[in-house]
Amino acid sequence: MYYPVQIPFILNQRFAEVIRYTEEVSQSLGDFVICFWEMTPLTKREIEIDNVIVTDGCIDLVVEYDSKRIGYAGMSKTEFHYKIDSAARCMGARLKPGAFHQLTGLPAGAAMDTFLPLDAVDEAFDFDAFFALPFERAKARFKEYLSKLTRDKAPDKFTLLFDALSQSPPITTRDLYTRLHFSSRQCQRLFAKRFGLTPQTALCLIRFQKCLKILTGGKASPSDILNITAYYDQSHFIKDFKRNVGLTPFELIRRYKR
Repeated sequence: MYYPVQIPFILNQRFAEVIRYTEEVSQSLGDFVICFWEMTPLTKREIEIDNVIVTDGCIDLVVEYDSKRIGYAGMSKTEFHYKIDSAARCMGARLKPGAFHQLTGLPAGAAMDTFLPLDAVDEAFDFDAFFALPFERAKARFKEYLSKLTRDKAPDKFTLLFDALSQSPPITTRDLYTRLHFSSRQCQRLFAKRFGLTPQTALCLIRFQKCLKILTGGKASPSDILNITAYYDQSHFIKDFKRNVGLTPFELIRRYKR
């Protein structure tokens, strides 16, 4: 299964000191939701801090509870300086790549690299009632909303695609087109609509996230990953990794094992 890694507490030590970040997998919603995540303050001090959001191809339904904002958002490139208030509470559902389009009918580009307010998608959502709830009850209501949104739906082949590709990432886009039985033009169009990404970007992202998961799991060294993830050479791997994380694989391993 494609389970991308988010490690703001590793990539920004200051973040780890003032914010608790947690993830929770929901078995009942796993066809569409990779996990529910939450950020809560460890301090009452209001400090503006950088939340490093690593690119993962997902579009999340995000709740900024204290500023009373809810909407869809995804990142096609790592955001190193997403400013947040250390005293603010946030939660979200990380949807599988492709799930946003299947559940809303909107092209993924409507929520990739931008914030799409939920009222632009669902006019019936009662914002006032939701944000009047205490945080813990709002969490429960949030999960109920996702449950209703996905009820009686089965993931289509595009919502399942990243799961399949992450097991054995194609080496080139030509290999990707062959595996999917699409022409280059068809694939470009479908990936833009379903994922808000080009096939090349999606392929690079899947390979990168596979590397990141192995490294943060402590199961392999960077040199072991080259064959697994089909990077062409070590310098390519290190350059691509640092572009997405801000650290080399060796630096990440040292920081992760502190």
